[in-house]
Amino acid sequence: MPTTKSNGAELYFEVHGQGEPLLLIMGLSHNSLSWFRTLPELAKHYKVIIFDNRGCGKSETPTTPYSIELMAEDARAVLDAAEVDSAHVYGISMGGMIAQRLTLLYPERVKSLVLGCTTAGGPNHVQPPMEVSMQMMARANSQATPEEMAWEAAPILYSSSFIETKRDLIAEDIKKRIEIPTSPQGYMLQLQACLGHNTDEELSQIKCPTLVIHGDADVLVPYPNGQNLANKIPNAEFITVPGAGHIYTSEAAELVNNKLLEFLGSQK
Repeated sequence: MPTTKSNGAELYFEVHGQGEPLLLIMGLSHNSLSWFRTLPELAKHYKVIIFDNRGCGKSETPTTPYSIELMAEDARAVLDAAEVDSAHVYGISMGGMIAQRLTLLYPERVKSLVLGCTTAGGPNHVQPPMEVSMQMMARANSQATPEEMAWEAAPILYSSSFIETKRDLIAEDIKKRIEIPTSPQGYMLQLQACLGHNTDEELSQIKCPTLVIHGDADVLVPYPNGQNLANKIPNAEFITVPGAGHIYTSEAAELVNNKLLEFLGSQK
């Protein structure tokens, strides 16, 4: 099991496939297992690097405060450990925040950038409904089991139509998600990092080819946040996933994987 050290945390990572390097960065409280609907297709064409952010999965959970900048340094350390000078980078949700900061800190390490269901943060961030924010904060003190909490969060993460018609796919997601449950402490430390994220005034500095993907039924990171990213990053492409909630990687896996491969292929 390959690991690397970064700023006091041992980080777990894996490498799959061959070809140009592609780094995947997962979102809040989810570990690398959550890429299971994306990884197989991408690994047919690319050398795909996945890892567990500090605070979840098989990586350590330091108790000192986290920041998106610190987690971007973690991502850079994973690239170093995988002996990759530069890579295509795809981050979703919190992972998209980390990907933005990685690109701003180390532009030479990022060949192209894909930002999914994420935000620039800052004063122009469009907040979710109050009840969604309150539920996200309450999860750190919940006495429910990991499976119960995952089902409670489903209305935040998936569109109502997907919940009504595809509960079997949500159950598959949850089974993967709770194989290695994220501790309340790890969850809160990651959430606090997200709340401090702000690249809004720096987006014009991103010069690499960029694709922004967002579901228009996302209630956790509302759709206008994706529009804002695409408007402010020079020459960014924008893909709307119609009717999809936050976890569009499950709601529209085939559509998104095809669009992603099309974008990455055009960068060669």
